Amino acid sequence: MKFENFYSPEDKLTWWGDGEWVTEPDKVTFEHQGIDCMVLRSAIEEPYTKEVCIFGGYLSGYISIPPNHPFYHKIFEKILIDCHGGLTFGECSDGHWIGFDCAHSNDYVPSIEHLKKTSPFMEDYRKETQELKKLYPSSIIWNKSYKNIQFCIDQCKSMAEQLIELGKDSKPDDS
Repeated sequence: MKFENFYSPEDKLTWWGDGEWVTEPDKVTFEHQGIDCMVLRSAIEEPYTKEVCIFGGYLSGYISIPPNHPFYHKIFEKILIDCHGGLTFGECSDGHWIGFDCAHSNDYVPSIEHLKKTSPFMEDYRKETQELKKLYPSSIIWNKSYKNIQFCIDQCKSMAEQLIELGKDSKPDDS
């Protein structure tokens, strides 16, 4: 496995607050059963803010579909692979990659949660949230979880294994 960092711990603390993302790598590449895999941290500068505001901090996972696989260049929505939140990405410009993200409604997205806790503009939101928690204490939106590097590596390995199995018996349609 190859690990890379793009952002300093200080930047991560500033943009996303404290959490395990501060010390995690920002990119991991590896091969699993002959399938190239990658986990990548998202970080996008918000264009409409006066100060530097970096959205993201969450991870996404990807696998590459080999050119000899029956699903190479198939539309990702038609590939039946079970992964966190379902497949949300497909790109065929540099090979064929499919993937998932960890920014769903029950995921802890560091930039969003940090903003909710620290921004003076979010004071009304914090008050309303406290009231809603009293009304709906068991809602999953209060129990978000951060999907870490190991979670995403495991998801990529599972996706690679599923892709191999799908390729053994399947012939995709012409889409």
